Amino acid sequence: MVDQSAVSDKRSVRILFGALGFLFLGLGIAGIFVPLLPTTINIILAAFFFFRSNDRMYRWLTEHPRFGPALRDYRAGLGIPRKAKIYAIGTIVVTFTITMTVAVTSTTGRIILILTAMAISAYILSRPTKEKVLAARTV
Repeated sequence: MVDQSAVSDKRSVRILFGALGFLFLGLGIAGIFVPLLPTTINIILAAFFFFRSNDRMYRWLTEHPRFGPALRDYRAGLGIPRKAKIYAIGTIVVTFTITMTVAVTSTTGRIILILTAMAISAYILSRPTKEKVLAARTV
């Protein structure tokens, strides 16, 4: 259950955050099927906005069999599993490389793609690795 102090008292803020939650949820689900559209960050953003606007949708997301375990681990400070980091960065490298060679012809566009891929990868690598966090907690 969501801590009700996290849910905004202002109706307009709840409506805006709820709409953003649904937008990011839709993008996250679409990201399962569309190679360049990230799934995980969009689901995390959806959870962020639902946490502040819609208790029912937040619970649905965190209890969902596919999205829930990763969201609960992330929220508990366990970070991202090593396998997921490798998969995510590998997918970024492959999809961004294909995009640069097939769809983007300008140097500026390619530089933007490279910088975006590097920023996303750096963010993923900067998150704790679940296996390391669990190992440190058992010591």
